[in-house]
Parts: sequence; C-alpha cells; structure tokens
Amino acid sequence: MDIVASRLEKALTIGADAVINSAEEDVAARLVELHGDGRSALVHGTRSGTDVFLDAAGVARVVQSATGLAKHGATLGVVAVHKRPVEIDFGGILTTELNIVWSVGYPTEIFDVTDDIVENWERYAHIVSHTLPFDRALEALELAKTPGAADKVVVTFD
Repeated sequence: MDIVASRLEKALTIGADAVINSAEEDVAARLVELHGDGRSALVHGTRSGTDVFLDAAGVARVVQSATGLAKHGATLGVVAVHKRPVEIDFGGILTTELNIVWSVGYPTEIFDVTDDIVENWERYAHIVSHTLPFDRALEALELAKTPGAADKVVVTFD
C-alpha cells in the first residue's frame, strides 16, 4: 500500500502479489477482495481476512488503518520509525485481540536476508532509485530524507 505509483510498480516488479494505491482505492474493500471477509461474532464492521499487517512506512495512517481493519487474532508488525506519537483506538481494537510486534532490525535474520539479497540482486536492484559517489554523500542524505524524492539511495565508494 502506498500513494506513489512508481513505488507500487516497483513492488510488483520485485514480487508483490498485489498493491493498493490508498489515494485512489478503498483500502478496506480491496483487502477484503484480496484476503476475504474477516468479520466474526466478536469483530464487526468491515474487517479483512488479512493475517499480518506490516508498517514499514512510519506513517500514522498505516497503523490506524491496520488497527481499524484487523480481524480477530491478526498481527501488526511495526518495523518503521515513527517521528511523532501515533494515536490508536485501543477500545476499538479490544475485541480483535490484535498482536502488535516491534522490530528495530534483523537481530538473528540478517544473514538470511543478506543471502536473499545477494542471490536475487537483480530483483532488488529495482528498489534503488539513486546511486551517488561518496563525494556526493550529503546530497544522498538530502534525497533520502525528502519524502517522495527517492526510494532507496545508495552511496558508492570507488
């Protein structure tokens, strides 16, 4: 899920089964279409059958959407850095028994992840939007911190 078409296209290129442009599509309806209806005797309203939500964006609306759409027993994984507090409705998610898990890196999986990136580098190369030499590192940092300016920035050392 994103609002930038080029990032959605890249997600499909590197192997995503489906994408949702949340600026143009009804996220709840699309998730129900993709994952089925997750309503139950305890959880009413529009609920998707999604088992795992992953916040890798650091945008409050992503967390709020996931908590509002979660079925009973779903999991929300937060791997993003949020720069501001995120308000969520605990009363509204009480009956879902939503599991919220946090991660700040790959403490034990780093080598599996690295091996996959090395083995499938051509697929992952699509994520990189800018490659700059070390003497332009400050420019690279500016690109990386500016929302929408870049996807992934790589600094090379020649």
